[in-house]
Amino acid sequence: MNKTLVGSLVSSGLGLVLYLLGIATTSWRAGVGLWQYCIFGACVTYPINGLGAYMHACRFFAVVGALLLIVGIGMGIQQAVKDKADALRTAGDLIITGGTCGLITAAIYTGYTQRYFGGFSYGYSFYAIWAQALFTIGGGTSCHKVGSTAQQIQPVAQVA
Repeated sequence: MNKTLVGSLVSSGLGLVLYLLGIATTSWRAGVGLWQYCIFGACVTYPINGLGAYMHACRFFAVVGALLLIVGIGMGIQQAVKDKADALRTAGDLIITGGTCGLITAAIYTGYTQRYFGGFSYGYSFYAIWAQALFTIGGGTSCHKVGSTAQQIQPVAQVA
């Protein structure tokens, strides 16, 4: 197993932790999260039919991105042990796509809130989603590159 591959999978794992922290907590802005809001310490789950389309889009990309990251990192770890180059490239692509879904989630949320609520400060959950992109997209790109390089280096079988 390659040190670059280990680093890329660890980076992607850290990005996954930031991603899950970002989508699961209620600090996107002043006690408001993707799944519930908190007022004076009491948290209430959003009614599903009372949400706007922007929130459904945010939730969709958040869930799909988390699933892609989990599958991509798991596939990367499994294929790193087996030394399969094609699967490492696929795992890297899944990780990159999952990180990009996180960016889309944050971009939709930012666009909507800035347009309709004006400027205000965001919480740590919001910034964790933006920060995860560095780790997941960087780790996914590195994993893809290791898979591409490993495939090129493999010796070609000679025909007798």
